[in-house]
Amino acid sequence: MMKKLFLSIVLILSSSAFAKPSVVVSILPEQTFVQKIAKDMVDITVMVAPGSNPHSYEPKPSQMVAISKADIYFSIGVEFENVWLERFRSQNKKLRFVDISANITKMKMTEHHHEGAEEEHHHHGELDPHTWTSPNNVAIMAENIFHTLKEIDPNNSAKYKANLDQFLQEIQKTDMKIREILKNLKPDTKFMVFHPSWGYFAKDYGLEEVAIEVNGKHPKPKEIMMIVDEAKEEKVKLIFAQPEFSDKSAKVIAKEAGIDVEKISPLDADWSDNLIKMATLIAK
Repeated sequence: MMKKLFLSIVLILSSSAFAKPSVVVSILPEQTFVQKIAKDMVDITVMVAPGSNPHSYEPKPSQMVAISKADIYFSIGVEFENVWLERFRSQNKKLRFVDISANITKMKMTEHHHEGAEEEHHHHGELDPHTWTSPNNVAIMAENIFHTLKEIDPNNSAKYKANLDQFLQEIQKTDMKIREILKNLKPDTKFMVFHPSWGYFAKDYGLEEVAIEVNGKHPKPKEIMMIVDEAKEEKVKLIFAQPEFSDKSAKVIAKEAGIDVEKISPLDADWSDNLIKMATLIAK
């Protein structure tokens, strides 16, 4: 009896000693970043499922259970966090919150004023949360993830560091590939998007993002015709829409201007291929 009890205690102690850190992230690109550095050394839960809107997402009961057991929450500044992070804190007092975008210089959301459009429709100084569309920013986030994992799981710090170094090389290669794809474009080449999600990407590569949506609202008919005229004048070939949002206005503008709508999501888990795809489409 004593032998069985001793074995049970040993098993319990050993399982807790080797338990993986439990990590929660807001969006799929973050899951990719954490996996690049942690590989299989942590368990990861993602809040915003593919195709869901990160601005208005509400966690499922199963995700709230994961929150109650988690060690780290890696936030990134997307809108639903403004409502839910405090609730997560009350759910798990021991949960450590780390904003992986904390030391990134935030930009204002793209404010594109179509002549004659009403000023009240603009993004009144709202900061753009889509920081991960810039490889430079992803490198900063990778460092932030590494330092947090190293602190919470020091036994694996050497592995985390090796994985970080490898990931930083991948980020650099992605950046170089995008620059090669875009090298023949004129400075400040414009590309048209429905939802302004690509501002950091545009800034990195000397492009200009032109947003159809203004302050989270579909443009009015008068504004749509102005955008159509602008698309024709700028010889825009594509409008980029996101699967997470309605593309009704984008389709109307595309039809009137005789151009195509391309759906591409900045929330794609394969962040590198996604940015390369974006660059390739703009270059064409």
